[in-house]
Amino acid sequence: MAKRAVILRRRKLGLTSCREVCNLSTKGIVTVRNDKPMPDGVDLVFRWGTTSNVPCRNVVNTAKAIHQVNDKSGFRKLMDEHNLCPPTYLRKEDCPDGVRLVVRPRVHSRGRHLYTTENEVQLYHAIDKCGYGWYASPLIDKVAEYRVFVVQGRAVAVAQKTPGNPEDVAWNVAKGGRFDNVNWDAWPLKAVKVSVEAFNLSELDFGGVDVMVDGDGEAYVIEINSAPSLTSPYRQACFAKAFDWIVENGKERIPVVKERGGYLKFIHPAVCNRAKLVKGEA
Repeated sequence: MAKRAVILRRRKLGLTSCREVCNLSTKGIVTVRNDKPMPDGVDLVFRWGTTSNVPCRNVVNTAKAIHQVNDKSGFRKLMDEHNLCPPTYLRKEDCPDGVRLVVRPRVHSRGRHLYTTENEVQLYHAIDKCGYGWYASPLIDKVAEYRVFVVQGRAVAVAQKTPGNPEDVAWNVAKGGRFDNVNWDAWPLKAVKVSVEAFNLSELDFGGVDVMVDGDGEAYVIEINSAPSLTSPYRQACFAKAFDWIVENGKERIPVVKERGGYLKFIHPAVCNRAKLVKGEA
């Protein structure tokens, strides 16, 4: 019997993304809002950024995993320990002097509540505004920023951010920027690599990894979003294929191969049938 799968979202989050993924699914996935009744006989639930209780044990993106990445300061510190993001400071006394810093609260979204500081007085004010759980990092002089969409430890799509104002610290679509799809053979492989490594530190099954690149070509992960906005029909189709794959094959990680292979070693097999797989993987 075919599995009955739903994407669970909360009000005002992911309406278009979830609806279009379902429309493109070949496995009959439907979307349900978390304040509405769940259909009977559901075998599989994809959580789209919501941690509501569900009457199903087979869950893609558990509540625990979503809480983990939503704790921005905690997850940044974990990434810092693996050298995947800018140095991250959780205590004022650890913040270096004479360095321009970016200070953010423990929970944030859409480029809001971001403060830059150049001296101790500004740092104190920023910490006071951010409250408990704040974190700070040196301001990276970035030349590019991407969102790498990852499912099961494999990239399904990469989009480059074009800011409304390049002078802004946060290059955010909500502030007038846009996402442009990047062709497979033009994927920024260093950015994809660190994005997958950061994703694999989490317990998520899918997410959008924001990563920036500086003038020296170094890539730094910013954060992971458990409900990545899918404004492009192409990215919607990629997620539909990957979700259908999970319905058919399960949600286990698909490891990256260790030999060389360009984008083929990172790409999800649901979106490219030439993806390089570890021997024995489906």
